[in-house]
Amino acid sequence: MLQRISVKLLILMALFVVPAQAEPKPWKFGWWPGHYDRVFDREFNPYMENGKHPHNSQHFGKQWYAEDWLAQYDNDLDLINDFYTADIFRGQDVDDDVPVLIVGPNFYHLSGYDKRRVTHVLDVVYNITGGNGAQMFTLEDWRTHKPIGVYTKNGLQIQ
Repeated sequence: MLQRISVKLLILMALFVVPAQAEPKPWKFGWWPGHYDRVFDREFNPYMENGKHPHNSQHFGKQWYAEDWLAQYDNDLDLINDFYTADIFRGQDVDDDVPVLIVGPNFYHLSGYDKRRVTHVLDVVYNITGGNGAQMFTLEDWRTHKPIGVYTKNGLQIQ
């Protein structure tokens, strides 16, 4: 008797098993009308980077200038101080006549594009790549004190 009930229960459960469908739902409890028409969400994702392009060429051609941020401050160093306050930058050092930027933990929370912008602002304010000397600076992790990248006149290169 118990076997018959369990067999009937298994047959009944097998009737309701349906393979997963990756298409729009055809009934009213599926996705709302126009769900797949929202193309604008797929076109612009500022924090999602394309892994197929190298870091340096990924944002090539985007029009952005350090003056866009610096114009919002009376003193350029106020913006740099805000980067320190936000713990994006942790400190500065010199190693064999090469400037070293020690980045804080919030540097890693920035998108790749914003990492390039904050280091570019630092370069514009201090004129490191355009001046005399090393014309580059290295980036160092705040915790491990290991180098994570280098900034030259060609931009930021993260390892």
